[in-house]
Order: sequence, then structure tokens, then C-alpha cells
Amino acid sequence: MLCALLDPSPDGPGWARSWVEQVLEAHIYSAGRSATEGPRHGLHGWSVGAVSGNETLVQSRPIVRARDADPLDDLLRTASRCVIAAFAPRRPASDVAGAPAPKISRFRRWVGVRAEADLATECRASLAERLPAFLARSRIERTDGELVFLTYLAHVQRLGGLGAAYDPPERIRDALAGLAGDLGDGTHNIMVNDGRTFGMLHRGGTVLAFEPPADLPRPQVRLTSNDAQATSLLLYTPQTLAPQPAPDAERVADGMFTIETRAPRRLTR
Repeated sequence: MLCALLDPSPDGPGWARSWVEQVLEAHIYSAGRSATEGPRHGLHGWSVGAVSGNETLVQSRPIVRARDADPLDDLLRTASRCVIAAFAPRRPASDVAGAPAPKISRFRRWVGVRAEADLATECRASLAERLPAFLARSRIERTDGELVFLTYLAHVQRLGGLGAAYDPPERIRDALAGLAGDLGDGTHNIMVNDGRTFGMLHRGGTVLAFEPPADLPRPQVRLTSNDAQATSLLLYTPQTLAPQPAPDAERVADGMFTIETRAPRRLTR
């Protein structure tokens, strides 16, 4: 399960904690709680990543045992226009293998995360063989998620990007399209973010876009202005839901798309 929280205010949407918690409760937490008893959020672990300037910030908790640990503390801690996260529901007692611990990858100013677990053996070997040397040396976790993320960056580099300047949204979408071709058929969902542009390859499962209610209470005094109508929360779940799964959400169609973090409601394909 993946999440992206976008807000154009530099100090982030901490004011919206109650709303974010309500959305996660309905669509993320309940899945883990139905499987086994444990913390109220029902998660086995999570990973959160954000970009501040040229610095990447990642907080990973692959296994959470403390009952008072709260994923919202990590999700809302960083003052960033875009925070991405991966959640793993708690495992049923009968499930020995269980869900893989989520892990966000990073390289220079980029962070990214893949929802699915394992690639086919042939696909994994092909991606690793074609990875440029400078990216191959950056493989730390050596997971399939990291390999897919670095393969995406390889496409950005081949298209003339990955330099000092921010890559335009068009290049990010083209790189995601190239990645989709490399991965072939099947379910593939990956989120990427460089602090200025959020991008996603979405194929299979369900992505929902949420907007906070207009009457959501906010502090009267703020260091920066923030319009609740500019905030957006995206959730990916592997389940295929009905075309209109929730009255407060809009379903996002499969494909490659980008969202500029200064305009979180403007999705471009």
C-alpha cells in the first residue's frame, strides 16, 4: 500500500492530521487490524520519504513492535511539499512469509517506492544487466523495489536528465513510460518524487485521490499561508475496487502521470 501527501505550503499539512488519520483508518489501517491483534494502526511496518531542497529524508520502520508507534508522526514530521510512504499491513498468524517490509529508495534528490514484492527472474536479470554503472554502484538494499527505482532513473538520464536542474514533468512521464515497457505486463505501481514533481506509474490495483473538506478546522495564525483546497492525498491499494469506491474520493485511472507539488490538484498525463 502506497501513499502520497501533497501540499504547496513549505511547512506541510500538519494541521490536517485528523483528516489524514480518518482517511488512513478507512483505507489502510483496517486491513491489518482484521488480520491479527496488535497496534491500533494494524501495520507491520512502514517507510516514509521526502525531499527538502537537495536533501532526501527517509524514515524506515520495517518491523514495528511498539504499540504507541504512530505512522502519522513520521508522515507529518517533515516540512516538504510532497511526502511518500509505503505501508505493510500486519501479517496473519498463519502467514509465515507475510507481507514484505516496505522500503523507500533514494538517489541524489530523488526518492521512490514500489508497491509490488518480487519481479520475475528474467525481468530482474534484464534490468540489472542494463543498469548504468553509476547507478549499479548505488544499489544498497539490492531489493527489486530499489532496482525498479534505479531503472526509472536510468531512463531519466537517457532522456537528458538527472543533472543539476530539475527534470520537467514531461521527462518524468516519458521515463515512467520507458520503465513500464521494461517491466512488461502485469501489476506495477511505483511513486517517485524529487521535491518539485511527483510521478507515478499505476497499473493494476486502485489509486484514490482525496481532498480535505472545506470546513476542516485550521489554526488561525500560521507562518505561511495554506489553502486546504490545494492539498491532495493519494492512496494506492492492491485491491480492485468499484468505480466509485468512496464518496469522498476520486478514482485515478491506470497510466503514467505527474503532479507538480505547487499545484497538487493538477494531474497531467
